[in-house]
Amino acid sequence: MSGSRRRSLIHGLRRQQGGVAVEFALLLPVFLLLVFGIVDFGHAWYLKQELTSASREGARYGTRYQTDTSGVHILPNTLSPSISSWVTSKYASLLPTDANLTVTPAGTGYTSGVAGDDLSVACTARKYWFVLGYLIPGFGSYKDISAATVMKVE
Repeated sequence: MSGSRRRSLIHGLRRQQGGVAVEFALLLPVFLLLVFGIVDFGHAWYLKQELTSASREGARYGTRYQTDTSGVHILPNTLSPSISSWVTSKYASLLPTDANLTVTPAGTGYTSGVAGDDLSVACTARKYWFVLGYLIPGFGSYKDISAATVMKVE
């Protein structure tokens, strides 16, 4: 191979290496947005699943037939610990510290304690977006996620 041909081949390879670097620089932000979007939405899905479990467990805790030491039925709104504090103690450690978990028991069964009445437990937490809230205009930096469960009192 002649010297001039070898030089032109090496020069062509150098130009291609520069093109690859430019393509990588253009695609990297799109790729990172995609990866961080998957992480952000995965975290939101995890938070929703934990809130669903928390509301279900809270409703189950409130609907079980419980009695005091003398055998008197305990109403769901007089349970100790309360439904809200019981759910918070079990699930607050599984959520981010800034999620502000709120638990709201309600329904006719919450105050009456009559078998067959509905008791509902709603759980709400705040999801702060890691990246998407800062990169996408109008997306917002957080979203409140909630879940609710309704069960019949036993």
